[in-house]
Parts: sequence; structure tokens; C-alpha cells
Amino acid sequence: MSKEVLLEQFKACYDENNWFVSLKSALEGVSAEQAVWKPANVDNSIWESVNHLAYWNERYLQIWRKEMTDPQDVENKSTFRSSESDWNAARENLYRVMNEWKSELESVSEEQLNGLITEKYRFPWYSALGHQNVHNAYHVGQILLLRKLQGSWDHEKGVS
Repeated sequence: MSKEVLLEQFKACYDENNWFVSLKSALEGVSAEQAVWKPANVDNSIWESVNHLAYWNERYLQIWRKEMTDPQDVENKSTFRSSESDWNAARENLYRVMNEWKSELESVSEEQLNGLITEKYRFPWYSALGHQNVHNAYHVGQILLLRKLQGSWDHEKGVS
């Protein structure tokens, strides 16, 4: 997978509406009250999904930058936390991580993309980053669905 394809996918998931609504568009105008809301039988709120996305994107960014070389196992459910008291800070933290990834992807080389994640995780980075883009898109879809269910989505912003 080429740098251009990964970057195009990343931007579509993060900040450029394309075939679907991007993360930034899906979160635009969401209040703290809307962010914690979830209907019965739904596992995660918007806020919890934002924290989950920030956790996994930052974790892979740390591995990419070699700040973390042997990631500890984590219970995935624990990444959907919502213990913070500041919704705007949680959202801005996710944007910070995503902006840092965008910058990394803009300057990445094909050699780096073909390199292995770690000796323990012997997969090429292009594979992990492609999956990360799919993972991000999946959760953006969940966020958009929650906004539609709560009646807070403006269909003029895309995907009716």
C-alpha cells in the first residue's frame, strides 16, 4: 500500500468528508451532554469512543516513534473510559493525536511503511496503518449513528 493511499484514507477518516463523514465533522458541535448519551443496549457513548480512538491512535504513534517498543497487553474494554470531566479536552486530545499522525504520514517514506512494527509484531507498518484507518472509520460510523439516534445530526453536513 502506498503512502498516498494511506494518507488519502487517513484524511477521509479524520478531517475530509468524502464517501462518508469524517471524524472532525461527526464531532463538530457535540456538547458534553450529547457526548455521554447512549441509548439502552448500546455499549459506548460518543465520549467513550473518542477516548478509545485517542488511546489506540496514540499507542500506535508511540510505537511508530519508538517511544514504546514492547506494548503491554491491555483489556480493550478499558479503553472506552469516560472518567474525564472535560469533554472539550478529550476531543482536543484526539485531534492532537490525529494531527500528529497526519504529519507523520505526510513525511513517511515507502521504506518506513514496509518496515516491521516491532520484532514482536512482525507485520509491515503499511498493514497496521491500513487497519488503523479502517478501525477509525468504523468508530466514526458509530459516532454518526449515535448523533442520528439522539437527533443531533444535521443532515446538511453529509450522509443523510
